[in-house]
Amino acid sequence: FGMAYQMWQPMELISGTDQPQTPGVFRFQEENGTWYLEKVKRKQWVLNPSTSTSPNVENEVCRRVYLFTLQPRDIEEFRGCNALLQTAPNSKFVLKSMCSLQTADGIRELVGWKLTEIKYNYRDNMDLVEIRILADEELEKTLKEKF
Repeated sequence: FGMAYQMWQPMELISGTDQPQTPGVFRFQEENGTWYLEKVKRKQWVLNPSTSTSPNVENEVCRRVYLFTLQPRDIEEFRGCNALLQTAPNSKFVLKSMCSLQTADGIRELVGWKLTEIKYNYRDNMDLVEIRILADEELEKTLKEKF
């Protein structure tokens, strides 16, 4: 589900039960047949806050990452949306290049020229976050060395 919202282990389909993992605490919540995957975020120590995301995202305590039902689906039901995400001029998957890698203790992601590295539970139940905007000449070297 992307960057800081990736679970590392399978989860039990049980509503309302916290399921701790290295990236944080995940849980499912079921409401009237709709299931939500939520992630409780740890505090973050951002080394260079000037390049960070909006304060609203940083101050989130819990985020609903995904929703689904238990109704069986056919792959054909996803083809249209999948094609749109790959071809629409305003899709973030068309506008920027993306590269993501899970590391032994965190994750790193390169979106366009923005490199984000997270080390989970760095200290005192806090994640270490480093964000840098790369210069054009750093891009190829960074991809080779970090990904």
